[in-house]
Amino acid sequence: MNAENSKPVVVRMPPSPTGHLHLGTARAALFNWLFAHHHHGKIIFRWEDTDLDRSDAKFEREIFDGLAWLGMDFENECELFRQTENAALHREKLGKLWDAGKVFPCFTTTEKLDELRKLAAEKKENFVFWSPDRDLEKREAEEKMKTEKFVWRLRTPRDRWIVFKDLVRKKISVNTDTIGDFAVARSDGSVLYFLANAIDDATQGVTHVLRGEDHVSNTPKQILLYEALGENPPEFGHIPLVLDHAKRKLSKRNVDPGICVLVKDFQAAGFIPEGVVNGLVFLGWNPKSTEEIFSMDNLVEKFEIGNVNPGAAQYDFEKMLWFNAQWMRRVEVGKLQKYFEKFSGKKIELPAIELAREKAKTLVELDDELKYLIGDPGWSAEILEHEKMGITIESGKKMLKIILELLEKISVENWSAEKIREISVEKIAALGVKNGEFMWPFRVALSNRKGSAGPFEIAEVLGKTETMNRLARAAK
Repeated sequence: MNAENSKPVVVRMPPSPTGHLHLGTARAALFNWLFAHHHHGKIIFRWEDTDLDRSDAKFEREIFDGLAWLGMDFENECELFRQTENAALHREKLGKLWDAGKVFPCFTTTEKLDELRKLAAEKKENFVFWSPDRDLEKREAEEKMKTEKFVWRLRTPRDRWIVFKDLVRKKISVNTDTIGDFAVARSDGSVLYFLANAIDDATQGVTHVLRGEDHVSNTPKQILLYEALGENPPEFGHIPLVLDHAKRKLSKRNVDPGICVLVKDFQAAGFIPEGVVNGLVFLGWNPKSTEEIFSMDNLVEKFEIGNVNPGAAQYDFEKMLWFNAQWMRRVEVGKLQKYFEKFSGKKIELPAIELAREKAKTLVELDDELKYLIGDPGWSAEILEHEKMGITIESGKKMLKIILELLEKISVENWSAEKIREISVEKIAALGVKNGEFMWPFRVALSNRKGSAGPFEIAEVLGKTETMNRLARAAK
């Protein structure tokens, strides 16, 4: 429920199926999703598909699937509409606006408009168009409509303040003298964006419109249209734009290779949904605490639209990686196993997943970490050398022989990281050596890597037979 007027909250998610699912669209969807669920409200999913030349079913599928991957199943949980399916209603409403004198046909040509715009630019003035046809008698206008090209425009009231309370930006005031008579429909009766949205939002009971700040300038026009239609406008909240490092609106065209901007890029790069959602919500929202890690359920509970910052959000891909790394370690291991299986086509046992994820920021890195746990990493004796620790190939081999003798004492039944650690600690003390002199050859012999998980944990995952085989090979 909306606390201010006790009406059930209804938001709408109106993507255009003309391109890939962008991070900005996903964030707008997330904010609407969280707001509606926080208030136990309803979400309307409406395809803005009136651009028939560019709309494509493959983009619809990608958008639905991408949002569902993020944890927002709009397709199965929300009311679904198409803007094109409302074309008859749009025409009907346009006709009523004409009958009521709210709109009028404007016969000013495109060439004349271009000329007026150019003149305003030369004078360094904002272009505001007041149509010379706004006061034509209806009968005269109808006669001209038979022979001349025209567009439908709203008869905008002169010198009137449009004031609305933005849920993010507080109070906004715009004088209609800065708006002018704006186009709302083509001569064939097909309505344009502003009027289509106003009609659809009103007839579908939308109470709150949460969208990007690039739509702030549209809002006074839409409020005028609501009034013309005899409807109460919804509450508006304009969330900040997402900017790249150069403070431009974030675009796939302007980012370096490897920087994810599309949801499908995140999927291909091995991100998991929890990490992406956690990163997305911080592009504008502030929890008013030092807490940074939030599940979807946590966000639904804590999300307040008033905690969205009005200032632009700076996109930091490294921070997105950080969020993903946190969730790689936090998500339930069985769930991570399923994510990895879908990503790679490999079903890996849980102990290996559990160990490998500690050093993996993404599923790609998880795949790499798993290589020495589920397959033979080979052996390069040179890796035994460690100058700072004073370890040579020969001293490393000697230590490996000691480790082999030590581990031979552990039965298969008692083979565990805890048991291996216990007897290793005792042996290090008995030998009087530094931890690194023991641990380094032990670990690299098992992983053939300078960086890997700890040797006790690797040994447990590998099992006694494989552990002993790798140690013996390295000790030769």
